Amino acid sequence: MLSVFRNNKRNLLNWIIFGAITFVFVFTFGSWGGGNVSGAVPTAATVNGSVIPRSQFQTNYSNYYQQMAGRRPGYTPEMAREERLADTVLDRLISNELLAQAAEDHGIAIPDEEIAKVIEEQFFGGKGKTFDAEEYKRIVNGLYGTSEARFEEQLRRDLMAEHMRQILADSQHVSDAEVRERFESSNNRADLEFVKIDPNFFKKGIAELGEADAKAWAAANKADVEKFYNEHMNRYRQPKKVKARHILVKAADDAPQADKDKAKAKLEEAIKRLDGGEDFAKVAAAVSEDTSAKDGGDLGWFGPGAMVKPFEDAAFALAKGKRSGVVESRYGYHVIQVDDVQEPVTKELADVEVEIAKQLGNERQQKAAAKKVADAVLAELQAGVALDALKTPDVVKPPPAGLPPPKPGEVDPFAPRADSTGFFNQDARVIPKVGVSPDLVKVAFALTKEAPVHPELVEVNGRLIAVRLKAREQADPAKLAEERAAIEGMLLAGRRIEVVEAMVAALRSKARIERDPNVMSPN
Repeated sequence: MLSVFRNNKRNLLNWIIFGAITFVFVFTFGSWGGGNVSGAVPTAATVNGSVIPRSQFQTNYSNYYQQMAGRRPGYTPEMAREERLADTVLDRLISNELLAQAAEDHGIAIPDEEIAKVIEEQFFGGKGKTFDAEEYKRIVNGLYGTSEARFEEQLRRDLMAEHMRQILADSQHVSDAEVRERFESSNNRADLEFVKIDPNFFKKGIAELGEADAKAWAAANKADVEKFYNEHMNRYRQPKKVKARHILVKAADDAPQADKDKAKAKLEEAIKRLDGGEDFAKVAAAVSEDTSAKDGGDLGWFGPGAMVKPFEDAAFALAKGKRSGVVESRYGYHVIQVDDVQEPVTKELADVEVEIAKQLGNERQQKAAAKKVADAVLAELQAGVALDALKTPDVVKPPPAGLPPPKPGEVDPFAPRADSTGFFNQDARVIPKVGVSPDLVKVAFALTKEAPVHPELVEVNGRLIAVRLKAREQADPAKLAEERAAIEGMLLAGRRIEVVEAMVAALRSKARIERDPNVMSPN
């Protein structure tokens, strides 16, 4: 315990009840164990010999998962697994430890007074507040699951990492030329006329390949068929998956045996309720200590490697509709029920080459038909024909001024469509009504009043686009002064992030990093 706090007293119970103590760091999402003070505890990773405890990872994962769930209604453990949330959290912890080590190498030290100030501000609301050593111990031991010494040491390492970030950030600057360039790119605007041609529209107009034609097409286009097969291997070689739900009673790996026995006994009581005929989802909602409890313990579909090994082995051994006994993992004790099973699917190239040939052959016909229409449209744009006067068949033209666009269902959504983007700037990532296309942004700002039509079609998300410049607006130099500070701040913020990321990447390239391959989300 820091000596500066030893004799102060304060009751923090109300703060805890109302969630006033959040103590979540920007980069570590509430880390508390780590560095070289962790001792012989289960590890999530080691960084140049320094330990990131598994419990620290679990705490951070839980905090980050709750943040994601708060920002994204409907966020589930299955989504977290698909998005590799566990890897993201562990990567952040590793990055933080690397920066703390770099700070040590540069002689950065955090005095006890600074540690005391942070704890004072985070736990007590500011300077001059009193302190209760027993309350502090209870919070750190209970809320963060660690000792005061480890908590304070990790806080010291977090602050060292933050000091390193600040030093890197303070070394950055932006030039006047960069500010001016960003001002111009942000304020130079273009408005395009375009016709968008989707090959899907022509599906109904082609003669789809039959079995014999598909075989001939496959023989003539072996490389294309094989490439498609290799690029979509997951479609043809799917491992076994199960859809399961579980009830978890938590007990950490390093918990006292008495606590483990108590947790196991609680789960066994839940199993008795299931044996008595109670609904699994109902019991899970009442008993489970996992975030999936609100969904009746539902974990959705998962395949090999998504869960810790004891859990995976038990789940994959169950038939549809069956339930396990007590399963122990490093997170505690589970009972698992498998709601459905998807057996592994393996299809060799020879089994699917005709199927692939049909798809590719038909798509090629559709693209050829789309290209023919797109070329005709492009010729009309080059001839100066207005959008509402285009003669190319099937093109849906913009409605006359003052009239609403067609209602859904009135026109084929895949039909070729003529429209205008409206103004967008040179920094735009998304072009209105068209989509994401850096290539088309470059095309737009290369067009001029003298040469308004791009001579080639641009492909965006599989669709062919013919474009013509409608209008251009140049940046007003008189507005540079009023926008300078905001632009400089934006550029500087991006540069500061980049320099930190670059340093972390360099540190990673030389570091000895070992991850526990079994570290997964506690869901």
